[in-house]
Amino acid sequence: MSYNVTIPIVSMITPKTRLYCLLGGSVRYSASPAIHNASFSFLGVDAVYLAFSVRNVVKAVEGLKELGAGGCNVTNPFKEEVIKALDWVDERSSLLRAVNTVKLEDEAMGYNTDVDGVLHVLDLLDYEGEETLILGAGGAARSAILALSLKGCEKLTVMSRSRERAEKSLRLASSLGIEVKHDKWNPHILKRRQYGLIINATPLGTEGVGKPLEIPTGTRCKLFDMVYNPPETSLVKDAKKRGCKALGGVHMLVRQASRAEEIWLSLKPDEGVMMRAALKFLGVEVD
Repeated sequence: MSYNVTIPIVSMITPKTRLYCLLGGSVRYSASPAIHNASFSFLGVDAVYLAFSVRNVVKAVEGLKELGAGGCNVTNPFKEEVIKALDWVDERSSLLRAVNTVKLEDEAMGYNTDVDGVLHVLDLLDYEGEETLILGAGGAARSAILALSLKGCEKLTVMSRSRERAEKSLRLASSLGIEVKHDKWNPHILKRRQYGLIINATPLGTEGVGKPLEIPTGTRCKLFDMVYNPPETSLVKDAKKRGCKALGGVHMLVRQASRAEEIWLSLKPDEGVMMRAALKFLGVEVD
């Protein structure tokens, strides 16, 4: 796939420039500013995107409203907490109890575009409802469970260190009509059972640190690693060596960012521009 798109130089910030941003606990390594600023520039939108590490997300959203900001993204650990600052949330956010995109107008409105990102990757992997293993049981896993249900998943295993912490994910899957069970964490689980799709919804593998699963010889599956830094984790590389179709998290990252801009701007962004900006930020040479 080619991402050979020239990105214009960001125009000068003026008193009319609209603020958008990322709110999270630690955002210093986020690719979101690179992605959105490249897109704003390409679209000719007078806006800037910044990233803020915050301690109180409710106060942060109130401050953004007072500043006249257009909206924000929200990342860990605040995707649930931010709902307290909002006047309205969409159906997906209500079901998941998690918001990652906020639009600020007369009201503060919450959306979940992570599900759009997962759906996009499932399409790229040609997912057709195969039995699935999800590694992890947090908010990212719940977004994946909702996306899987929309794609016809009927059987699911959630693997995590604690069944108690997995209860939200298990209840969600059951409520969506998925036959679900819990397995305790076992990086060698594929030696005793095969799955059609494996999703890593944990941070293991970020910046090359750790690997959540061993991919033994003979494994035949599709694999989606939500980690986007590095763009191709050791888990993805191992899966490809075994002949599996595997993708990292950058595709999800770009699609959820694209959907966020559609919500904020009522414009269709160029995902080629956004992907190119993401890959350059992550140190990948692009033509």
